Amino acid sequence: MRTYTSYHMETNITETFKKIYEENSDIIFRFSLTRVSNREQALDITQETFLRLWKSLLEGKEVLNNKAFLFAIAHNLIIDWYRKKKSISLDSMIDGEKDSYDLPDGKTADNIELKAEGRYLMDKINELAPIYKDPVYLRFIEDMSPQEIGNILNISANAAGVRINRGLEELRKKTGYNNLNK
Repeated sequence: MRTYTSYHMETNITETFKKIYEENSDIIFRFSLTRVSNREQALDITQETFLRLWKSLLEGKEVLNNKAFLFAIAHNLIIDWYRKKKSISLDSMIDGEKDSYDLPDGKTADNIELKAEGRYLMDKINELAPIYKDPVYLRFIEDMSPQEIGNILNISANAAGVRINRGLEELRKKTGYNNLNK
């Protein structure tokens, strides 16, 4: 038999989770999709990210920054996925199969601008060295601060800022915009 206190606590956790999910699910999905380039895998990573948030809330763990917590979980899940990922089969290479950037629903589609310039820049960001790719993406696509990025990547805010700046330099070279201020 549930007591009033346990019922009230479960209701608060549910409401907290719903609010965090509504505010961050699209962001986490987009982050995952740009990393794995596979809609189904990005959905799985997003789902697992929020499942881990739910478990943390139930365990009474204190989450100081929801967005940083979620990005850190998703980042680690993506790393785990790449570690487990098997090499591409010869059959899929022969058939010419390629993962696509399918979108899960209209809401996400409305939030993502798929203009040629945006896609071009996203492709160039994805070509950055791994040490710069996530910091640049989080700073300029997800509009996160260096402190938040540092929390996600387990580095200092200063180190995050350095990676962002160096990533931008590399991005300018890749896009041909490196001579604009000279």
